[in-house]
Amino acid sequence: MDKRILFTADLPTSHWKKLGLQWFVGKDMDYLTDEMLGVWPEEIQAYKAASDELYDLYERAAQHIIDKRLWHRVGIPANAVRLIEHTWENRHQHVHLYGRFDLAGIIDGKPAKLIEFNADTATVMPETTVVQREQLKAANMAMDQQFNQLDLYLSAQFRRLAERNPDKVPQILLSTLGHEEDNLNADVIARAAVHAGFGVRHTPLEKVIFSPEDGIFVQVGRDDYLPFDFWFKLIPWEFIAFEEPALMDILIKIVLNDLAVIVNPAYTMLFQSKGMMAILWELFPNHPLLLKTTVSVQDFRGEAYVQKVIFGREGENINILDEHNRYMGFNKGDFGNFPSIFQAFEELPSDKNGEYYQAGVYWSGQAAALSFRRRDGYIIDTDSEFISHYILEA
Repeated sequence: MDKRILFTADLPTSHWKKLGLQWFVGKDMDYLTDEMLGVWPEEIQAYKAASDELYDLYERAAQHIIDKRLWHRVGIPANAVRLIEHTWENRHQHVHLYGRFDLAGIIDGKPAKLIEFNADTATVMPETTVVQREQLKAANMAMDQQFNQLDLYLSAQFRRLAERNPDKVPQILLSTLGHEEDNLNADVIARAAVHAGFGVRHTPLEKVIFSPEDGIFVQVGRDDYLPFDFWFKLIPWEFIAFEEPALMDILIKIVLNDLAVIVNPAYTMLFQSKGMMAILWELFPNHPLLLKTTVSVQDFRGEAYVQKVIFGREGENINILDEHNRYMGFNKGDFGNFPSIFQAFEELPSDKNGEYYQAGVYWSGQAAALSFRRRDGYIIDTDSEFISHYILEA
């Protein structure tokens, strides 16, 4: 691993500020590294193939859950079922814009293994699309020395979204809960939408007007309201379903009455549930891309395992125990009210300094981009570093 590391020019804070990325270098954050990780072309192909195959497995598992009505197995609340079923049955219209597979393996010579799929509200997009390219330039490398086509494939998905909804005006409203990091990620989506011919407007969630009879609006004057046929929300579906049930009820009416299309669609809540990984293991036992995952800790006697809540985020509420049931790592968090799954522990690729590397492969209609996060511990959380990659030459 260490022989793959390339030191780039240490780009100053002012450089990132010019690009609007000051959040990533402010507040004494040591997040953006001045290093890049080399990846062989055949490893890039392995990441692509793993992502595309995993997405196929997720689609097959989703159909199984819907057919067998296994909602309780993946933690889906009753108020989300109808919308998930509708958007899944009409997924030609309700396009899955993007997601991110987090993977172990490949760069350490081991097979790729799925850690989890951030299918609904994946972040780390500004770092992947902008920071990586800037560091590639600083290293005097060509743009094709990196697998980084997320902008291109996002735009293609937006064009597909417009083509499949020809009765709708290509104007999209983007909303977050107001966190600066989320806004920067939404900017990546906005850029792709504009390149695809969409008009774009950013409005925080609390200022958006949702009408079950008329659709989604923003007030732009005293008596003037601007309607939107498309809404992108960097707000997890599970947050809306569990924390804002009244809004969920309105969104169900809006979508079922075809007043607006919401991206990512509601069925991505099903994909995002880590309970899906237990279903995947049942349907495809011993599949080379999957780790043993169940809902019972008793299935891991004498084995190291990871306990995760089905709707946890940012590395919270994770416990890692070895084969003797001793803690190897743990994180508290705000999601302990959700049920857990148990997954076989797979050590991430590491270097001589004890830093562990987790690959993030973005999917946007197909495998779209690669980036890495690393940390001096097993759990990749908010204390991890972002590290760019470059493609090694023989």
